[in-house]
Amino acid sequence: VVLAVLTCWIVARTPLEWFQRVSRPLLFAALVLLGATLVLGPLRNQSRRWLDFGPFAFQPSELLKIAALLYLADQLSRRERATAFGHRTPLLAILAPVGVGAVLVLVEPDLGTSLFIVAEAIVLLGLAGVRPTRFLPFVITALPLLVVYGYTRFAHVRERFEIYASGPKSGTQIQEALIGLGSGGVVGVGLGEGTHKLGYVAEARTDFIFTVIGEELGFLGCAGVVIAFMLFTFYGRRVAWQARALGPHAFYLAAGATFIVAFQALINIAVVTATAPTKGVSLPFISVGGSNLLMAATCVGLILNVSRRTAEHVSTDPWA
Repeated sequence: VVLAVLTCWIVARTPLEWFQRVSRPLLFAALVLLGATLVLGPLRNQSRRWLDFGPFAFQPSELLKIAALLYLADQLSRRERATAFGHRTPLLAILAPVGVGAVLVLVEPDLGTSLFIVAEAIVLLGLAGVRPTRFLPFVITALPLLVVYGYTRFAHVRERFEIYASGPKSGTQIQEALIGLGSGGVVGVGLGEGTHKLGYVAEARTDFIFTVIGEELGFLGCAGVVIAFMLFTFYGRRVAWQARALGPHAFYLAAGATFIVAFQALINIAVVTATAPTKGVSLPFISVGGSNLLMAATCVGLILNVSRRTAEHVSTDPWA
């Protein structure tokens, strides 16, 4: 938590131009770390997603989320400026490094995060005004291939899709999650008094923490969490909208950072409520996990940074 707060403070006070300069090296570093994870990472739950550094462990796929945001924000803003002069970088050249990262994450295997990276790229392309006909061929080709590969290659992915298609069955993780979520009633059984976290629901501290919230704090606690993420999204959207006065780069940074946190929260809650197939996604700021907390804190720092720069621009520019 201390490291996350420090990271947020540093990111919020770093010149936006610096993020443009480091976007390519950071993405390259993320790809190298992902490659190292496939070779050196310990095998946990039939996947290699972590790099261990003594007592600390780090998940490079979380770094990829931020690296892809900084890289795409820089490249798309450059492409927008170059369009005015009649020359611009082809989309395929821009998307290729991010695509390589998504493939490396898929091989770990981590189908959900690879699809998350694809969704992040699609949203930023849409915000950049790229016509859907320009990137839909990539989406129509890539998404089915990713899903089919995950379904046929990994047994746990196939099992999760089958459970989702047939509905929660007795004894399954999602069934226990729903029982725990609903057993809290309106106000819950009391903070710390829940029992489903005692082995009934797997990953109760991380992927299924929302079940614990529902059992211990009830409907009111769940509603409070959802409303908090809605307010976060509303604020981030407003910051991004106002950041257009600074230029496209600031706009993409604020909008992308808001999307990363909000979309991850949406997926986590959708999984716990059986609205989406089971996928190991943390609930930002709440689930246990240092890598994800650092990623979320970085997103907050980016939003605060853009907000502060926008306020300074408005106060000094009489035409703003």
